[in-house]
Parts: sequence; C-alpha cells; structure tokens
Amino acid sequence: MKWYERSFGPDYLALYPHRDDAEAAQDVAYLLALIAPPTDLPLLDLGCGAGRHLLALHRLGFEDLTGIDLSQDLLDAAAERLGAAGAHAIELLRSDMRQIPHQSHFATILSMFTSFGYFDSSDEDARMLAGVHRALLPEGVFVLDTLHRQWTSDHLLPRESRTLGDLQLDITRSLTADGARVEKETRVCEPGRPERVYRESVRMYAPDDLRKMLSDAGFDDVKLYGSLTGDPLDATSRRTIAVARRRA
Repeated sequence: MKWYERSFGPDYLALYPHRDDAEAAQDVAYLLALIAPPTDLPLLDLGCGAGRHLLALHRLGFEDLTGIDLSQDLLDAAAERLGAAGAHAIELLRSDMRQIPHQSHFATILSMFTSFGYFDSSDEDARMLAGVHRALLPEGVFVLDTLHRQWTSDHLLPRESRTLGDLQLDITRSLTADGARVEKETRVCEPGRPERVYRESVRMYAPDDLRKMLSDAGFDDVKLYGSLTGDPLDATSRRTIAVARRRA
C-alpha cells in the first residue's frame, strides 16, 4: 500500500484535532476575499477529507458542492458532519485525485492543506494538475494550498513528542537527500492497543517549478501567494498558495 492509502484512516482525525470547523471557516473567508468564487456554480474540494471546508462553503450559501477523497473513512466522517448540518445535497465521491470523474464542469477547484505532492514522481503530480485543468470550466479557477519548500526545509523539526488525550505521539521528520521531499513518521501509543506507525512523504516544489507545472498543464494567469490572505510569497511564508485559471 502507498502511504496515502493507509495514513488517512480513523486515527487521522485524532492526530490533527486543530484542523477543525473554525479553522476551515476562516480559510473559506480568506478564499472569498482572494478569488471571489461564484456561489451558484459547481465547486470541487479535491482531497476533501472529513468535509470541514465543504461545510463552511455550504453555510455561506454555495449551492453546488462536490468533495473527492481516496479515504472512505474520511468520506464517512464528511457525510456524518454534513448530514448533521442538513447539507444532504453535497456529492461525496471516492476517487484518486489523478482521476477526477468530470470534464469542463467546475467553476472552482480547491486543494487545501497539503493535498499535493503525494505521489512517487513529479510526473504523477503533473498528471493530477492536468486532470484538474480538464475538470474546470473555461476560465475556471484552481487554488492549491501546499508547503513552501524553502521555509519547510529551513524550519524542519526533526523530533517531536505530543500527548493528545490517551494518545502518545512520537514524530520524526527528515528531508530526502535531494531536499525535494519531506518525510514524516508518527508512532502512536495508546493504552490497551498495539502501537501504530503512520508515514507521510510529500514532494515540495520551488515557486518557479510549481508555476511552470501549472503553465504546462494549461493554466493561465498563475499567481503565487504566501498565505490565503494574499500575502506576498517570500522567505517568511510557511505556505505556497497558487491561484491559476483555465484558459478560455
């Protein structure tokens, strides 16, 4: 199994409790100011996880929402969260992000919280971007929220221990020899249960490389920011936010 087929199971939500509805609502507020997505046209949350951004969008009146994720556990959590809010019309699909089952359909596609760079090769990442381009309407907008390679490399914390309720987490992080990927291993200890080990491996792109990949995929008007609030991308930026438009 690839790491991303195993690491987004039931433990995932417990390991990231701070990624909650309040944070998602703030993210969406920033997105509205940054790109002003139309509320009456289809919007896709690619790598939607447990649906927290979809819920925030629903609460702001977005009428045609779809979420895609590979993890059935997270999709089940999303269905529960959205159902509790009465958002029964939101479509949730289980699919690899390289295989979006739509063409020329969405006015907006979002990829939030580092759902990019998972695959073994940059060619597969490029395939994902090409699929996003195909799934957008002409002049549709794609927002990609990912790691800022230089900041992540400069501030990498090699070891960390945390306690979350009954969970004891021991986390190690490292860079590959070429500096292109950040590798993370989380050991989870819990009374009465065997130790679980989860791994993550994310390819990071320099700004110019990411811009070229988006252009090669067919996107126009590629803009890079250092945050969802539209701050300039510089050495102090923790994130890279790409906003790209499908050619008309």
